[in-house]
Amino acid sequence: MRFPSNCQLAALRLWLKTRFRGYWWARRSLHFAGVVVHSGVAYHGPFRRLFVAEFVPPKSALWTWQNMLVLFFGRYRVWEFRLVRCRRFSTVAQLEAYLQSQGVKE
Repeated sequence: MRFPSNCQLAALRLWLKTRFRGYWWARRSLHFAGVVVHSGVAYHGPFRRLFVAEFVPPKSALWTWQNMLVLFFGRYRVWEFRLVRCRRFSTVAQLEAYLQSQGVKE
């Protein structure tokens, strides 16, 4: 039997299961004007890979018994990232200049 949960409870469960080895992250939601906090867990993988796990709600079922915004019957989504390069900078100004040259917007 499944019980409703939310992304923060699911992230806490995953983080505790790995005995605090993963990174528990939080950010403002992409929807709802950033009012709702979203979180997940990131894991180091082999061969320069990073895996990000998050518990996401069914967007199409908002304000139904499946998705009550704070508690929902969600699904786990995993993102896999591969490290391409690692750069180091001495100052924040150098970091900001590099990010701007790469098209990153703050």
